[in-house]
Amino acid sequence: MGGKLTCHLNSKEHRYISEHIADIMETLAPLYRCHLSSNLLTHMRNKHMEPSEPRPLIQHPKVVAHGGFVLEGTLPQYMDGIWTHRHLLVTNSFTVESRESKQVFEGGWGCKTELVLSGCHICTSIQDHCELVADMCQHIKGKSGGKLACWDCPTAFPVFMQHPYSAPVCLATGSHQEQTRWANILRAATQHQSSALWCEDSPESRAFLDAVSSLKKLRGNCQTEVYPVGDWEEVLVSMVMEDVMSYLKEKVFPRIIAHHSRRRTAWIKLLSEVYRTAKHQVKAAMAALKEELSLYRSDVEKQISAGLQQASLLQDHIAHTITEDMCEPMLHSLQRTIIPRLDCTLQEVATPICDGFASTWQYFLETCDDIIDLGSKSTSMKDIKKEVLTPLSGHGPDDARMWQCLDKLEMSSEGQTWLQETWGVHSGTWRPLLLKAQNALYEVVDMCAVMFRRLLSRYPCFSFNSSQLTAVLCRIKEKVVKHLDTELLALRSQLILEAVLQITLPAFTHGVGEQDLSRYYAMVNSEQALFIHPDTIFHSVLRDNLTSYIQSVMRHSLPQQFVPLPTSPRNPCSSSSSFSEPVYHKLLPPGDCQQNICQTSEGSTSGSETLTPSTVSDWDDTLADSENSVNHTPSLLDAEEYIHLIDP
Repeated sequence: MGGKLTCHLNSKEHRYISEHIADIMETLAPLYRCHLSSNLLTHMRNKHMEPSEPRPLIQHPKVVAHGGFVLEGTLPQYMDGIWTHRHLLVTNSFTVESRESKQVFEGGWGCKTELVLSGCHICTSIQDHCELVADMCQHIKGKSGGKLACWDCPTAFPVFMQHPYSAPVCLATGSHQEQTRWANILRAATQHQSSALWCEDSPESRAFLDAVSSLKKLRGNCQTEVYPVGDWEEVLVSMVMEDVMSYLKEKVFPRIIAHHSRRRTAWIKLLSEVYRTAKHQVKAAMAALKEELSLYRSDVEKQISAGLQQASLLQDHIAHTITEDMCEPMLHSLQRTIIPRLDCTLQEVATPICDGFASTWQYFLETCDDIIDLGSKSTSMKDIKKEVLTPLSGHGPDDARMWQCLDKLEMSSEGQTWLQETWGVHSGTWRPLLLKAQNALYEVVDMCAVMFRRLLSRYPCFSFNSSQLTAVLCRIKEKVVKHLDTELLALRSQLILEAVLQITLPAFTHGVGEQDLSRYYAMVNSEQALFIHPDTIFHSVLRDNLTSYIQSVMRHSLPQQFVPLPTSPRNPCSSSSSFSEPVYHKLLPPGDCQQNICQTSEGSTSGSETLTPSTVSDWDDTLADSENSVNHTPSLLDAEEYIHLIDP
């Protein structure tokens, strides 16, 4: 986004940024190799033990099941600093393409600009966009004054697209209805593009995310884990921009001479130029790295295959030994840093998620009831397929009520403030988690809408009486809702667990402290050192133990049905919290722990069509299974002991 802007960087500054990118790529490459080999070992272990891998919770991409595009139109567009008429096309994969209208008229579809929307904010008022710009320019002291050219919209219905590091793009739509539709479609595209790496779920993508996390820790700019957004290149470009931001603010921008009314414009142009420069260099570097690592993966897979059984046994042995050695530090960290604040943290995280899921579930059921009501007034299956399914068509990415449901997933500003003050959570944590949650929840609903259509399509198009039509639709609704319940239960648990881990894991790890791992490295021979890394296993042990504890608390805290959680007073630690008070815990004997692990690691609800359990015991079992089934990184730990919540 953004393009032909005045050059602000001199040769020295270009060299600084190029060297910075080269340094990041040089450090990233060995980290990526390390994590790729570890993830390949885990992947091959799981494949060997379970040749048919379970279906992912969310089939991706599956947002639009028809047509070649979602929305297109020719309208005034502000881009590259000017207003022109351009043709905008949103494809069914949510790629957003902008072309000059004249070129489209003359058949020049090949010349296009793809808009990067990962991490973007979409808004429809100048006031909202002004706040976004003010946030981007908050370091500018004194009067920044003046207005941006994009605010001179030729219509009263603008749609702004603001990337964190690019100049704004604005559409001038012709009506409120058109404005709402474009805004909703572009928001869906933002979610889709932002979730690209999360949904890929391959050894390569998991290794890349692990490597980026390790790189941030090495560079000392990772107060808490902030989910990266976008594809491979976008993740690295964002990291480069974060790293050079202080240099741009303190060294580059002060030398740029601009009238106070143009300072914001000058800063945004500078950001855009640096972003384009970084993206061009990162793209070339990533292409070279991927080509190199494709050969590396082949070699590693051969070595792992040759000694898979021995490697698996050694991996388990190291994990078990680390667990035994780290029991006391983990227990101490859990008691001191996690337990006193976990109930309040779960309350803040789970409340908006449960609210959003409850609203979405209710909306889908009402839609099914509307279909059945229309079906009771029809006399043929042909009419049903043409007209009665109209309510399901409304569940598209431009559906206003669906967006109302998805927006409820956003945590309140008070909750965010409390978590930042309590845990030191980075302010950038929330938006990536929100985008991921909204994208995943929408895809589950879309998947069930597709399922409804497909089940109905199996019935022949001949006449029924109204009671027969109603019976058919009721059977379809029952089957689809069972599937919806299963998927939503699993997804809700996954999202809450991931968010709480994002918040608590850094503090838990810090509480355990730095440990001497030389003993474990001595267990690995030179050949196995390629894919068995005790440091990775150590952090997996910490994560797995904290995950087990959080799941134990969640199992007794989340409601059985899709209903909003009762709101608590703003003091999150008040005794009136709807979550139970923290309870004491101790280490279980090895036998009990082994039994517990076996109970919580088997089964998967993601492929079943069972109803939501109606008893507490069934609910506990389903929740435990669903939480485990969506953990896409299988545990490296086959331990005899782990920290487990029990009654005092």
